[in-house]
Amino acid sequence: MATEDIKKLFLQLDTDGSKALHRTEIMELLGLIEDMTTGERSSEEVRSYITDYLFNTLDSDKNGNVDLAELEEYISTYGLVANLNVAQI
Repeated sequence: MATEDIKKLFLQLDTDGSKALHRTEIMELLGLIEDMTTGERSSEEVRSYITDYLFNTLDSDKNGNVDLAELEEYISTYGLVANLNVAQI
């Protein structure tokens, strides 16, 4: 994914204009990933678990939000991928 595409994705997800992604915005990122991969959204419980995991992974400086540089670093390393293989509870 090109840097400019990542920036567009970031701006699309940053619904509050804070120049940082918060947990709810990361949940929407997860939803977009699910739409592109499985074509359906997982249960609220599973999405919450995966969102927490993805947020903690993306927030590399642990300041409570994900900035554009953190999103770019993650996507340039792993692509637009999230671990969706979690056990159903």
